[in-house]
Parts: sequence; C-alpha cells; structure tokens
Amino acid sequence: MSEINDILNLQTRNANRAQKAALATIIKTSGPSYRSAGSRSLIFEDGTYSGGLSAGCLEGDIACRLDNQTSPFIVTYDLSEADDIRGFPFGCGGIVEIFVEPQINADGLEAVYWLSQLVEPAVLLTLVRTESTESEPRTTAKTEKNTSDWLTSDLHDCAGITIGARFGVSKSGTSSFRKGLPELRPLCQSALDERKSRLVQLQLEDRILTIFVEYFEPSINIAIFGDGEDARLLESLANSVGMKVSRLSRQDVRRSEALLNEYPLLVRSYAVIMTHDLTLDAKILKEMLSINSPYLGVMGPRSRTERMLTTIGASAELVCDQARFYAPVGLDMAAETPAEIALSILSEIQTVARSRRPEHLRNAEGPIHDRSKRAGSEVNHCQPESEFGIHV
Repeated sequence: MSEINDILNLQTRNANRAQKAALATIIKTSGPSYRSAGSRSLIFEDGTYSGGLSAGCLEGDIACRLDNQTSPFIVTYDLSEADDIRGFPFGCGGIVEIFVEPQINADGLEAVYWLSQLVEPAVLLTLVRTESTESEPRTTAKTEKNTSDWLTSDLHDCAGITIGARFGVSKSGTSSFRKGLPELRPLCQSALDERKSRLVQLQLEDRILTIFVEYFEPSINIAIFGDGEDARLLESLANSVGMKVSRLSRQDVRRSEALLNEYPLLVRSYAVIMTHDLTLDAKILKEMLSINSPYLGVMGPRSRTERMLTTIGASAELVCDQARFYAPVGLDMAAETPAEIALSILSEIQTVARSRRPEHLRNAEGPIHDRSKRAGSEVNHCQPESEFGIHV
C-alpha cells in the first residue's frame, strides 16, 4: 500500500516536469514472478520511478519504451533464463504482462488516489484492450468516448471506447467513484469473494472488452497503545512498510472517557495494548473487547492478561478462545530487545491480516503470492508461554 502513496508523492513532486511518464500496472502473471497482478509503478523516461513491478529492471526497460509511445500498450516479459532484459537474465521462470499508459490521464490518477483513501477491500476495473468482432470495418465513424463515460455508455454505442478507463467499487459499495454498467457488478462481487485479481473478457454488442479486474486490500490500520521504546519502535517499523498507524500514549488513555467514541478508527484497527500500566491496559482491554476488531494483541505474560480479564469481569477462557485475541502478542521468534519485539508483533499482524499461518517459505507449498491460498483454520495464539516467547 505504501507504493500507492509513493506514486502520488512522486507525481506531485514532478507535476511540472517536461519528461514523459507512464503508469504501469501488472495485469497478469504466469508462473513465478517478483510481484503479483495489481502491482504498479509511476515511471519517468529518465528511469526515475516509484512503486514496484520488479527489482527495477522492468521499470528501466519500460522507461526506454516511452520515446515513441503515446497510446496505452501491453508489454509481456518472459522472465526465464533465456530472457535477457537490460543486460542480464532474470531466471525466475515466469511470464509477466504489464499495462502501460504513457500519457497519464486524470482518470488514472484519480483511481490511484481513490485506492489510497480506502479503508476496506475494493475492486478496480481497468479497460486494457478493446477489439471489434466485425469482419468488415464500420462505414460510419463514432466519436471516441471520454474515459469518465465509457462505463455508463449505452450498450448500443460502445465503439471507440478509451483504453485505460476505470471503474471502482468498495466492499460496502459506498465508495465507488464511477457508476458502472450492471454487467460489471458480478465481476466486482466475484473478485471480492475470491480476493483475487484477473483478466476477463466481456462482449458488448460488436466489441470484446478485455478488463483487468483488480482486487485491492488497503493498508493495515494499527492502533498502538503505549509510549515506551517498544511502542515507538513498533510505530516506526509499521510506518516504514506502509501501514497506517495511530499511537495513543498513556496520557491519551487516561484523559479519555470513551476511547471508541473519540477514536472511531479503532473499530477497524489491529490493536496492540502495551502501555505497561496494568490499570490502563485493563481499561483499554475492556473497551476493545466490546467491538469486533480484526486483531487484539496484549503485551506481557499470560498470567498478567488473565489478571486484567478477571479485573474487568471477563472470562479468560472464553476470551482466549476468540480467534482475534493474541496474548502474549507476537510470533515466537526469540524476541528479546524492543526492536525484535516490534518485529515479532508486526510479523504476526501481517500473517493475520493476510490469513496465513506463520511458516518458512521453503516449507510452503504452491506459489508465494497466491492470494487464493488461505489458512485452513485460525491460529490460536493463546498457547503456553515458551522459554523465549514471553514479552514483558
């Protein structure tokens, strides 16, 4: 998600530059690849870019293609050992298709901005190709439609559609910035249900539209309660990977009569309680247990957490059985220092947010970035304290 903000920041800094630029988006991968479909970069012709399609080599090659290109195009890279891009072979073995828009239009940037503001999963549809099914060319030309109108156009008038036009809709359906044809709604719902991006073809009258259906998950929201070194390091680490972070100090908690009223974003946040003040932690825990937040982690040994639960009149056994409750917080990775503890907590949040079981990639089956691979069951982190897994 940080790459979305990075793209917008780079565009703002270079708004007055005369250099050519392109918005490039991965629309399909086959086999192993560095990034998955939906990854994007803003690329300038001098090779400057932000975002990420690869480790930088694909961006460099696309920058070289901007000299004579003015219309959107699709470029395919075969990343096998035989392929030599910018002086050396990748050897990844996969194939990557990238949709490149040399002239960035307002619609494309509006879509990127819309993605940056999301607080829930969404689907973005992008028209990447249009073909005629007629064997003979039309005898009457039709005016090319504006990008903002193609999805609301009449089904009987869909010739000359602008490549790069977009339509977005959030999971709740309340954040769409374009109104789409009814035929597109099933595509959106299917992508939301499967949590997966893909290319699809849709025939409207005598046109075949190739649409990139992108499933998008926004930045993870983290709420950190505490102002110790470990809390500040967790905040810094989370910010560095593009998560949205809110940190509430002990003073913030003390003066608040109702945290959820004053900080409504807590409902959607992955919360970590780590003030190291038993009374304050109990106050926070009581409020956070009253909502269905996606993640609630508590710093400290189990005995301390059980003491707090008893204080607030909650059943330790029932609370610990909740899949969203993580105490002691963090993955068991022998964390000792504040920095290591922050890494342990953030790693756990990442795996929970992506519905993965923590494991070594060398032991995992299937592709690394397969979004269809989900954990078969929730991991219960209310486990007996290990010798190295206790955070105090």
